[in-house]
Amino acid sequence: MRIWIPYIDGGSGSDRSTLEVADGFRRAGDEIVLQRFARNYQFAPWLLRRVPAPRGSSIVLTNNWNGFAFARPGICLVTVDRYFPNDHSLSKYKGLLQQLYHQHLIRRYIIASARCADRVVAVSQYTAAAYAQALDLPKPLVILNAVDTEFYTPDVVGKPPLANRPFKLLFVGNLSMRKGADLLAPIMQRLGAGFELTYTSGIRKSRLKQSAPNMIPLVTQNAERMRESYRQADMLLFPSRGEGLSRALMESLACGTPVVAADASSNGEAVDDSVGALCPVDDVDAFAAAIVRLSERPQALRQMGRSARVRAIQRFALTRLVTEYRQLFEELVACQSHRLH
Repeated sequence: MRIWIPYIDGGSGSDRSTLEVADGFRRAGDEIVLQRFARNYQFAPWLLRRVPAPRGSSIVLTNNWNGFAFARPGICLVTVDRYFPNDHSLSKYKGLLQQLYHQHLIRRYIIASARCADRVVAVSQYTAAAYAQALDLPKPLVILNAVDTEFYTPDVVGKPPLANRPFKLLFVGNLSMRKGADLLAPIMQRLGAGFELTYTSGIRKSRLKQSAPNMIPLVTQNAERMRESYRQADMLLFPSRGEGLSRALMESLACGTPVVAADASSNGEAVDDSVGALCPVDDVDAFAAAIVRLSERPQALRQMGRSARVRAIQRFALTRLVTEYRQLFEELVACQSHRLH
């Protein structure tokens, strides 16, 4: 099967998911044509309507923000909703320009893509429900997001005892309001001495508006370095207010690292009290209390790490995602072949 995966480089985790999914299909024996387009096209994706599809393609797999631009006669179109920006719960965390962009451009693009697509896929149950409710469209098929659990693995050596060092927290993501980056410094100020947070700036290389003495920026962010950061951390701190289904959550679980996350959007589809804790959105005191409580229970924390790894393999493995997509593709291609004959 030849699969065309065109994508607009948006500088986000969605791009990483696209690349990893493409690699998963290649390993499964499919022929992949991965085609990247510059970020500026996200404002005018219709300019890509005349890009020729690679010869012999039977499936187009692309983001639903621009899927309509890649609809081609005789080729099945599958669009993926990785993050639904018109979720009403996120409005108060956006600036005016971002609200206008999502409401008046992206909303139209998503609807146009839905009209062209042979199937719309969402990466979580939450995302599928938010999409259907906000747009009054049929609920997408849910194929849970995934990561390469053969790459993201626990450290076989293990971590040094907590008694000899600070309790290590990790934040992974763009330093945006949606990701809850404004809560990091207040949480770390509450925790104080004995706790240390390493944080990324995300793909967009943004900066924190405020920091704390126990916060350390992580400069190098290639895949190997990120894997090592997950392995070294005692816990992922993830106060994000809105996600499709976060790669950071899945990568952390795959590395056997428990998670303290906001009880928001799809986070609860990955995290519960067997692998960490969920805290009320924006509640700095609740985050600090949960981290302290778990840091004082090292044996329970180790068990959470083992449970996290099991959950990642069972729910978020890339091989599972590829199998589900291939089944969908085969059904769509068979239906199209039947219609043509």
